[in-house]
Amino acid sequence: WMPEQVYNADETSLLWHYCPRKTLTTADETASTGIKAAKDRITVLGCANAAGMHKCKLAVIGKSLCPHCFQGVNFLPVHYYANKKAWITRDIFSDWFHKHFVPVACAHCKEAGLDDGCKILLFLDNCSAHLSAEILIKNAYAMYFPQM
Repeated sequence: WMPEQVYNADETSLLWHYCPRKTLTTADETASTGIKAAKDRITVLGCANAAGMHKCKLAVIGKSLCPHCFQGVNFLPVHYYANKKAWITRDIFSDWFHKHFVPVACAHCKEAGLDDGCKILLFLDNCSAHLSAEILIKNAYAMYFPQM
């Protein structure tokens, strides 16, 4: 395998409306009680190859299918999905894998001068939303990191 063919994808949550309970300047103080912490989240899925030359467009999962901030926006620099808890699901991951990852990874390998039928390897963690290892397409394989 060449570094151009090896990819890693992982997701992380971004609590964009969360206020920290403590900071470095007020380590001895505690936050006021009785206030419920806002946990508005989005989940971001990032993917890049081992060579670092190809970074796939981010996939962002929010709670609303059509947020107010998107009104009048015709282009997003990310692939946007939505579900009730803003978490990645098997359907969202499958859609991203088949419709977005595989086509752009194959196109990048072709641009890098590799054979048309070159194999692509995608490393994933053991999230239950990820596809099972048996679900592969003709030239893209998923491999999972061992559980800790």
